[in-house]
Amino acid sequence: MTATATTTTTATTTTTRTTTTTATAAAAEAQGDSRDSTSSRQSETVISLQGQQQHQEVVTGKINEGKQQQSSLEKKLWRRIADIIIHYLKQYWFLVGLGTVIGLAWAFPQVGKTNGAIEAQYTVKWGAVIIIFLLSGLGLEVKVMFHTILRWRLHLVVQIMNFIFMPFFAYGIVRFFLKVGADLDMSVYQGFMIAFSTSTTVSSNAVMTRNANGNDSAALVNAALGNVLGIFVSPALMQVFGDDTNVFTPGTRGTVDYLSVLKTLGLTVLLPLVVGQVIRYFFPRQVKYLAAKLHFSIINSLALLCMVWSVFCDGVASNAFHQMSGADIIAIIGVDIFMYLLGCSACIALARVPWPGKSTPRLIKKWRFSRQDAVAIMYCGATKTVSLGIPLINVLYSDKSFGMVGVLSLPLLMYHIIQLFIGNFQVPFLKRWIEKTLKEIDQEESPLSNRSNNDTPPSEEENASLPINSTRRRTAV
Repeated sequence: MTATATTTTTATTTTTRTTTTTATAAAAEAQGDSRDSTSSRQSETVISLQGQQQHQEVVTGKINEGKQQQSSLEKKLWRRIADIIIHYLKQYWFLVGLGTVIGLAWAFPQVGKTNGAIEAQYTVKWGAVIIIFLLSGLGLEVKVMFHTILRWRLHLVVQIMNFIFMPFFAYGIVRFFLKVGADLDMSVYQGFMIAFSTSTTVSSNAVMTRNANGNDSAALVNAALGNVLGIFVSPALMQVFGDDTNVFTPGTRGTVDYLSVLKTLGLTVLLPLVVGQVIRYFFPRQVKYLAAKLHFSIINSLALLCMVWSVFCDGVASNAFHQMSGADIIAIIGVDIFMYLLGCSACIALARVPWPGKSTPRLIKKWRFSRQDAVAIMYCGATKTVSLGIPLINVLYSDKSFGMVGVLSLPLLMYHIIQLFIGNFQVPFLKRWIEKTLKEIDQEESPLSNRSNNDTPPSEEENASLPINSTRRRTAV
C-alpha cells in the first residue's frame, strides 16, 4: 500500500512538472509570437516610411525635371528671340545706325555742325567723301569693268532711266502739286528735284543685285559710270530745273558754278575713284586681302553715316527742320515710295518689254535683256545715291544757310532708306524669278545630256532649242 502511494505521488509530481513545462513552453511561445508581431509591425512601418520617402523623391524629381524643362524652354525661347534680333540687326544695321546718328544730331548738334567742335566742313564733308569713293575705287574689279563696259546698250538703258526718266517724272509730280495748290513747303519740291537728279548708288545696288542672283558685274560698272557722269549731269539737271521760278523761287536757287562744282566733286569724288582703281590694278591681291580683313564695305557705310550725321547737325543747329510740317513729311515719304516702285516697274518693263499673246515679234525678242540683266537695270536705274547727293547740295548751296542743306537733303535721305527697305524685300522674289527660268533651261538641256550619255547625236530640233552661245555662267532669258 505504501508502494502504491509512493507511485501515485511520483506520477502526480511528474504530471505537475509536465504541466509546468507545457505552460512555460506556451508562455515562451506566446512571448515569441508577441515579439515577432512587434518586429513585423516595425518592419512594416519602416517599409511604409521608405515607400513614402521614395514616392516623395519621385514627385520631387518630377517637379525638378519639369522646372528644368521649363527653364530649358525659356532659355531656348530667349535664345531664339536673341538670334532673330541679331539677324535683323546684322541685316539692317545701316538703318539702325541711321536712326542712331540722327538721334545724336538732335541731342548734340553743336558737335557735327559746320564750324563746330570737329570742323565738319573739312573732316566730314571732305574726309568722309574721299574715303567713300577711294574705297569704291578699290572695290571695283578692273577686269570686270573692262569686260562689261562694252555692253553699251545695257548701260544706255540704265543711265537714261536714272538721269532722264526719274528726274523728269519727279518734275511732273512737283508741277502737279503746284497746280492743285498743295500746302507743302517749297523746300520739299526743291529737295525732290535735287534727290532725283543725282546718280545711282555706289554699292548697295550691286549688293542687292548679287543677292538676287542678278548680273552684279553690270551693276558695278553702272554704279561707277553713273557716279562719274553724275559729276557733270547732276549740276546740269539742276541748272535746267532751276530755271523754273515756280519751283525755285528767287533766292532759293543753288548757285551752279561749274568750275567750282567740277573742282570740288573732281577732288572729292573722281580723283579718289581713279586712285582706287589704279591701286587695285597694280596691287590686286593686297587690295583684296585688305578689303576682306578691314571690311571696306562697312567702313564705306560708316563714312556715309558720318555725312548724314553732319547734315542733320547743321539742320538741327539752325532750327531748319522746325519749318517742316507733318504734311511735308507724309508727302516726302509717299512720293519717295511711289517713285521707287515706279522706277523699278519701268526698268523691268523696258528691259523685258511685255508682249500680249504667244507669238512675240522678232524685234522684241532681240531687244529683251536676260532676267539677270533686268535685275541689274532695275536696281541701278531706280536707286539714288546719298554719297554724291549731299556733296552736290553742299556745293550748290554753299552760299546759303547750313540748315538749308539739311532740309533739302531730307527727301534724298528718306528715299535712300526706302530703297534699302523695299530693295532688300524684293531680293527673294527676284531670286525665285531668275531661278525659275534657270530650271526651265536645265530641263531643255536635259534631252541633249541624255543623248550624249548614249553616244547618240542630237536632232536638229533639239539643237535649235539650245542657246547658241555657250558661256560659263547660265543666263535666264
